[in-house]
Amino acid sequence: MAKKQPKQKNTEIKADMKVLLEIEQINVAKEVTGYLSLGSYVEEILPDDCFLIQMPTHRGYHYMLARGKPIMMYLFAKYRMFSMNAVFLERVERDKLVFAKMRRLSDIVPNQRRECFRLQFSLPVMVVRVAAREDEPPPPTECRMLNLSEGGMLFATNEKFEIGETVRLTFDIGAEETIDAEILRFQQATTESGVKGVAPYRYKAAVKFLHKCPKQKSRFYKYIVAQQREILRKQAEENALWLE
Repeated sequence: MAKKQPKQKNTEIKADMKVLLEIEQINVAKEVTGYLSLGSYVEEILPDDCFLIQMPTHRGYHYMLARGKPIMMYLFAKYRMFSMNAVFLERVERDKLVFAKMRRLSDIVPNQRRECFRLQFSLPVMVVRVAAREDEPPPPTECRMLNLSEGGMLFATNEKFEIGETVRLTFDIGAEETIDAEILRFQQATTESGVKGVAPYRYKAAVKFLHKCPKQKSRFYKYIVAQQREILRKQAEENALWLE
């Protein structure tokens, strides 16, 4: 008779725990146009599954969280990552500091879907259609990355692509990377797809990476996590300024 494996104890929300909120960006047509990652720290544990976090900031200002709307929240405990759904209840001010009162909506579970991490930023990316005949490669198209995850990318473009089409992407994240991907979504871009200092693009394409190299997949994950930790560090520095 096989031994029963000991049940893994779920983690608990604790003060000073690092958290990352994944905020959906929605346009006037109520379509999700991207995701914004906001870093913060747990300040205090309250009754009834509630807790305070430092109010996240974005571009130097407190971010206005939407009340009553579920938010995906990632928690970091040592070298492990967990996730849960939470909801923003109200803004709390104490000693000239601003906090967000949150309530947990779901169980806290070990996060195995690392591709859920999305890094929202702007980088150039060269896109080439994967031609049926390799002796006639089409010219590359210069596009703009809008967000990056371990498993895919959202980019802005002026060229039309077909859903299901395979493309080859080349971009630099500290080292040049080239990877094939499948077009999953293609839609008209909103004005929010324009990048500061760059003319707006007409379309947006979401792609799924067709990973063939585990080492490359690991490089993407490590880069994204490193960038998100930098976001958390900057968030902590910005919050510290309120104490001065």
